[in-house]
Amino acid sequence: MRCIPGFVLISFLSITIVAAQNSQTFYLASATRAGNNQLPRGIYEVSWSSPSKSRVTLTIKAEDEKTFKVLARVVEGKQGRTGVVTSVVDGISYLRELDTNNAKFVLQNTKEGSK
Repeated sequence: MRCIPGFVLISFLSITIVAAQNSQTFYLASATRAGNNQLPRGIYEVSWSSPSKSRVTLTIKAEDEKTFKVLARVVEGKQGRTGVVTSVVDGISYLRELDTNNAKFVLQNTKEGSK
């Protein structure tokens, strides 16, 4: 019977480690649009589930616990850097990419994609 609590603890730690690999904290220095969402300046936690083909839904959680969902294309593989890439179109800042250690997420921004 002693093996069961140890197995449960190991399983729980494995789930926690897997969950940690599918999340990243990032900082936005100014208000930025991500998809149809306006993200104010601040620190965000982004998480994602396993991609379906090359698409994934990112869940972006703000410091005030507000949650946003954004569709992105995922490019898996070791990245040379981590962080965010933004661009400005018609005076509006858009979140273009989120780069993690193991993947790059290219966000699907409607207005930016049409330019």
